[in-house]
Amino acid sequence: MFEEKASSPSGKMGGEEKPIDAGEEKRKEGGKKKNKEGSGDGGRAELNPWPEYIYTRLEMYNILKAEHDSLLAEKAEKDSKPIKVTLPDGKQVDAESWKTTPYQIACGISQGLADNTVIAKVNNVVWDLDRPLEEDCTLELLKFEDEEAQAVYWHSSPHIMGEAMERVYGWMFVLWTANRKWILL
Repeated sequence: MFEEKASSPSGKMGGEEKPIDAGEEKRKEGGKKKNKEGSGDGGRAELNPWPEYIYTRLEMYNILKAEHDSLLAEKAEKDSKPIKVTLPDGKQVDAESWKTTPYQIACGISQGLADNTVIAKVNNVVWDLDRPLEEDCTLELLKFEDEEAQAVYWHSSPHIMGEAMERVYGWMFVLWTANRKWILL
């Protein structure tokens, strides 16, 4: 069986995850813009503190994440059982339902594979790397070279860019997409 030693992409380590509370530190620092000395790029600094809606969003995320983690822990405690995970080469790996994640399987193969995996496919369904496996299954670990992994990457990137723009400009940011439509992030 796999042990929960490997760190997941979300920062989870050994089954515990620290809530995201970067906002509290920002609030304590006051209301001025930060500029790193020696940056010399003349670019815009991140707003300090962040706009209130970012704190609200983080608080909501922490509440929902705690509920989700509680449900998963309950499911793992009640319904966990040994399962077999079949890799594309036919090799079977022992795992535990509701506990073992695709990321942990990847780490068991090699850290390089885990570091380069963007997304997994479980029984031909796209699956987050830190989502526990539920039953006997087939598992594919997709790197960026795979078209489906690229789709996940390119879907997630604008969300990250949107948050970065909010932290600098303090308002929702609009982007012009490849299919010539405006989107509000």
